[in-house]
Amino acid sequence: MSKVLIALALCLSLLTGLPAMAADAEEQAQAAIDTRQGLLKVVVSYFGPIVGMARGQIPYDADVVKNNAGKVAVLLPMIPDVFRKDTRDSGLETEALDDIWESMSDFQAKTETATERALALAAATEDGQEAAMKAFGALGAGCKGCHDDYRQQD
Repeated sequence: MSKVLIALALCLSLLTGLPAMAADAEEQAQAAIDTRQGLLKVVVSYFGPIVGMARGQIPYDADVVKNNAGKVAVLLPMIPDVFRKDTRDSGLETEALDDIWESMSDFQAKTETATERALALAAATEDGQEAAMKAFGALGAGCKGCHDDYRQQD
């Protein structure tokens, strides 16, 4: 009996939430843009310290590189998910190019490549700073490839 009540309560909560889920198209587009920008800011927060190490601005720390590369590898596969909502016709400001939705399979493939390179960077920390920085260069090139094709340049 309690399972039935729980199921009924869940159904009612979903039904009462439908009007909120059916927000207008502009609100949905803005939410999609905010979500993807938020995810990319988190990626940058893990990527940044490694950039600082590569540039010699902060001391090399293999543990930080390994941790951050692992986090980036977990986050990168989420990128295609947060770009599923096509916001091209929303009129809202974004740096995402239309080509993302016209070439979603390529966009996703580039994300997968970058994910593999982030995992390779995490593994390369076991082989020392030189190996890690070489792997970081490959990861950076993977990120750049996606940015070159799918991000509006300033």
